Amino acid sequence: PWVAILIQITDEFGKFYPGQKWDWYSNKQNITQYFTEGAQRAKPYESLYTVGMRGSGDVPLSEDTNVALLKDIVATQREILTQVFNGTDVTTVPQVWCLYKEVQNYYEQGMTVPEDVTLLWVDDNFGNIRRFPLPSERNRKGGAGVYYHIDYVGSPRDYKWIQSTQLAKVHEQMSTAYERGADRIWILNVGDLKPSEMATEFFITYGYDTSKWNKDNINSFVTAWATREFGLTGQKSVTVANIVANLTQFNARRKPELWNSTTYSLLDYREAENYIAGWKATYDASNSIYSGLPSGTKPAYFELVHHAVSASYNLAQLYVTAGKNNLFASQARISTNDLADSAEKLFEADYDLEHQYNTMLNGKWDHMMDQTHIGYYYWQQPMVNTMPPVNRVHSRKEALPGPMRITIEGNRGAWPGDNPYQCDQGYNCPPPTLRTFDTYQPFASRYIDISAGGPNSFSWTLTASANWIVASKKSGTVTRTQPETRVEISVDWSKVSGSTASGNVLISTKTQSLQIYVNANKTAVPSGFHGFVEGDGAVSIEASHATSNTSVSGVAWSVLPAYGKTGDGIKPLPNTGNNNANFTVGSGPSVKYSFHTFNPIKSVTSYIGISLNAFGNDRPLKFAVQIDDTTPQTVQYVPVVTADKTPPGWDGNDGWAANNIITATTKHGDIGAGTHTLTLWMIEPAVVLEKF
Repeated sequence: PWVAILIQITDEFGKFYPGQKWDWYSNKQNITQYFTEGAQRAKPYESLYTVGMRGSGDVPLSEDTNVALLKDIVATQREILTQVFNGTDVTTVPQVWCLYKEVQNYYEQGMTVPEDVTLLWVDDNFGNIRRFPLPSERNRKGGAGVYYHIDYVGSPRDYKWIQSTQLAKVHEQMSTAYERGADRIWILNVGDLKPSEMATEFFITYGYDTSKWNKDNINSFVTAWATREFGLTGQKSVTVANIVANLTQFNARRKPELWNSTTYSLLDYREAENYIAGWKATYDASNSIYSGLPSGTKPAYFELVHHAVSASYNLAQLYVTAGKNNLFASQARISTNDLADSAEKLFEADYDLEHQYNTMLNGKWDHMMDQTHIGYYYWQQPMVNTMPPVNRVHSRKEALPGPMRITIEGNRGAWPGDNPYQCDQGYNCPPPTLRTFDTYQPFASRYIDISAGGPNSFSWTLTASANWIVASKKSGTVTRTQPETRVEISVDWSKVSGSTASGNVLISTKTQSLQIYVNANKTAVPSGFHGFVEGDGAVSIEASHATSNTSVSGVAWSVLPAYGKTGDGIKPLPNTGNNNANFTVGSGPSVKYSFHTFNPIKSVTSYIGISLNAFGNDRPLKFAVQIDDTTPQTVQYVPVVTADKTPPGWDGNDGWAANNIITATTKHGDIGAGTHTLTLWMIEPAVVLEKF
């Protein structure tokens, strides 16, 4: 086993040496004795001994800790091992120096340990390795290893409740570690084992034989696992692999512990709706597998897969429902109350799923799912699950403007009446305008919601001013029991004669009416064009969908399947890059993307998978972006900091770690509308791009 400092942990020190300080300056004698006792206790066993020392409670020793002090600690520990092992050559006793947090900075400042001690490099606690061995460090007798997290207690947020690590991410980081020489010891931090059994097994299996698994066959690990654990074969095992891929992708976008009622947009691009639809499809697939299993196999599947899917889906619904409740309250919609009721039921269902897990098989896994995970006040786990805030409106009182409430896609405002989101003034605002239609927008329609503003029913009609405006419904009735009606507005482009068109729809009741403006741009690309097209004012490009790919010196941008937030990622492979060197801008491997815009280009935003400057601060991560023949813009997206700090932007509830993405925006001068080429140039290895 890997053991704490000479087979001891700091919590035990206070029990065996009550009243004594964990301070090497003032209490070296007692701490040395404590280390000696630990080494003696572990001597009969095959053990890996750590050297060095951190403060009590897993914190730095002190603010003024210096290299000389730590060298004295390590020298003393080596003497202890020599004594305990009766004069055995201490270089044959397995030892490791874990370069965790501030300890890495001591190394960077010049502290060294004997060549036979393994250097254990660490991640940032969120699965992004901080440093790999440099070429000059790869010939050490003790070699190097990695200490990696799929479970963590600390800032910006604990994550211990449910599986939220993508196997593709684990493989990407650990394959880089292996190719760069961190291959002696791999240690996984997985304090709460039950939710992460499969990910733990993959880590161990890959470490045992790195040649067996590669970026393109990770799914086959899961299918084989599903066959072994549940007796599934063929397509059903593939289905389980897809379920697990979705589960971990959805939970890795932001850890469930970091979700809240505004994580996914309720207004733009139907993000929250698509998010919940993705969860529902995953849940339905998992439930189908679960329902078809023999009774003796169901508990294992529930514990390993179905609970994680069910509980995550339920929690996602809870937060989206609470978010809609808060939005609807501001819009004076009576269905606010229905959403509050639904949120309360979903909150209670979270406990029902926990209880089902804990009591299954007569409590075989009792307390394994007790982890709190709803209602964080800071990074530490909440002492009890707390329901997200919800609102209620008077159920018997009508909204001031009348019974009808109108809301439109992409706008928090509500009409008739006043609302702070209708216009800057907040009152006497003009009628609403739907976001302009174009032929390449992500969704063919834009919606208008007609809602009850109180207990009173009403009938409504919709009239369009032009024949190119198509409404999914033209009349209806809204009641207290059916308080919401959605009308999808689309464009019949065959009836738009020019390049632009303007019109409106009028929604009327006996006592109220509202005009909503509709505008359309009939955009078209040149004949024969193939590539990405501007829609809704932007061009969205998945990095893995390149038009062309050019390798240099055996290095090429390669697709990492199922990596990241939405699809795949791309990364220069091999992981050592240009034989451990980088490329100058414009000389390295490149991928190109053809795209067409109808408006001038303002900027390019790159969405980058998180990696850190793990090749040393003199080789910070970089790539370059170029449009057409303009000057390539170099992107250095991780600021250089000392090893005892995290880069600016990493921390916080909206930082890189929390959002599992880094964004970088570049400007490229005055570039007009038309057909263009975006080129991505490799500079440094270990860069992963997900999207532009």
